[in-house]
Amino acid sequence: MCVKSPLRPPFPLRTLPVRGDGSLNSDSIWFVIAIGLLAVLSIVMVSGPTGPELAPDFTLLSLDGELVSLSAYQGRVVVLDFWASWCKPCTRTLPAVHELISQFEGEVDLLLVSLDKSEKASRSALEEAGYETGNVLWGSLEEARAVKNLFGVVGIPRTFLIDREGFIRYDGYPTGLTLEDIAEALGPAPSVVP
Repeated sequence: MCVKSPLRPPFPLRTLPVRGDGSLNSDSIWFVIAIGLLAVLSIVMVSGPTGPELAPDFTLLSLDGELVSLSAYQGRVVVLDFWASWCKPCTRTLPAVHELISQFEGEVDLLLVSLDKSEKASRSALEEAGYETGNVLWGSLEEARAVKNLFGVVGIPRTFLIDREGFIRYDGYPTGLTLEDIAEALGPAPSVVP
């Protein structure tokens, strides 16, 4: 008759440094914390990338008084930019975003979600810079913040590239968005059936 021994750990537990009273010393505590962190990291690393996320739908009032829903742009490529007139990095990157979008005239739509405290602040900053306001969404600060939270935006400026199917293809600092990113999101034009 063969009796198997119980499972044993890969290292003898008695090798962990312990105090005379049997409790773990600080080296042992750090060892246990390190093992725990390695376990957590291995779980995160194994899960890997999950692919692009579907952009959440929202509806906000534009500065021109029109209700605008992201879902109305289904089948189009959209650059969604969160900004505010009081945010210096936002005002510095906005011209670059406009310049980039202008290279895809008619193919890419730009929507700006303003996180200004008032509609007037947003409107005056944009008009002073020579930009249109029909694509600027605000509604109210609370509504704009709710959309910001939907997209997980913590700091601004923050830009998203949303493809024709509604998937987020870029999420980051506005000047990190490239011509190649947009061209890839555009892909082949959807086929039109007569």
